[in-house]
Amino acid sequence: MTSDQPFLTPRFENIPSALKELPWAVWIAEPRKGKPGKFDKAPRCPIKGCKIGANKPELFGTFDQAHAAHSQGRYTGVGILLIGNGIVGIDIDDVRKVFAEQPQVRSWVRSALQRGAYCETSPSDTGLRLFVHGAPLPETVKRKHGGLEIYDNLRFLTVTGHIIGKR
Repeated sequence: MTSDQPFLTPRFENIPSALKELPWAVWIAEPRKGKPGKFDKAPRCPIKGCKIGANKPELFGTFDQAHAAHSQGRYTGVGILLIGNGIVGIDIDDVRKVFAEQPQVRSWVRSALQRGAYCETSPSDTGLRLFVHGAPLPETVKRKHGGLEIYDNLRFLTVTGHIIGKR
């Protein structure tokens, strides 16, 4: 990562096959209005380049299509659409702060890594993203809490391939 490029470049070779099988999109970092230093990462169709929503899985592409589109240099990164197939995504923003304020989260991440979770650095290099196999989340589960987010269906999550820990 360079000072003029604040986001990690995806390492496609490190992305596990289970994630490669999901629907894929590309994204462009777009500054958030009124929130300096924050960026939106809305998914875009890797074939047409138009913005797409997580509620339209048919507009997403394949891993190879997203990789090819990103390779053209017009996009900041790539990501997947969770589709309720047993893959759960956990997003930890500002991981240093979360670990300092909630040491139990650090312990949980260590335990998840020991059990084979795929863990990578977020595009900003300030957070973590974990992907685990799990049962569908109950509708009553709170999806966001204290710098943590958890999703299993119809949610776009960025993917970097910058692996953390051992798999």
